[in-house]
Amino acid sequence: MLTLANAAVVLDHEPVAPPSLGYTRTMHHSSLIEPGDLWRPAPDEHPHLVRSIDHFEGRLTIIDQDGNTFHYPSDGIIPTAVADPGPVRPLPRAWTRPPRRRQRKGGDGNPTTR
Repeated sequence: MLTLANAAVVLDHEPVAPPSLGYTRTMHHSSLIEPGDLWRPAPDEHPHLVRSIDHFEGRLTIIDQDGNTFHYPSDGIIPTAVADPGPVRPLPRAWTRPPRRRQRKGGDGNPTTR
């Protein structure tokens, strides 16, 4: 997973008009790229989504969301991007657990039922 913390180089931030998220242009070592990450096939292009990736015989092959294939040296620095974090939303009610009911304790320290 690509992050700003594991980037070889952090270049600059690209704001994007809502509802899309902005992103930070970065460079990462090719060994860190995974499906679902963003990478920039051309340094001045908007990022593409990595659909699949293959390391074979010293060559890295990336297939993007449109099925286009790109090749790079397997051991190198690749132009990438890290998306801005999305808005924080509360969990839907169906995903939250109801609060635990507190048990009352009797004078002897054992739970009582009511």
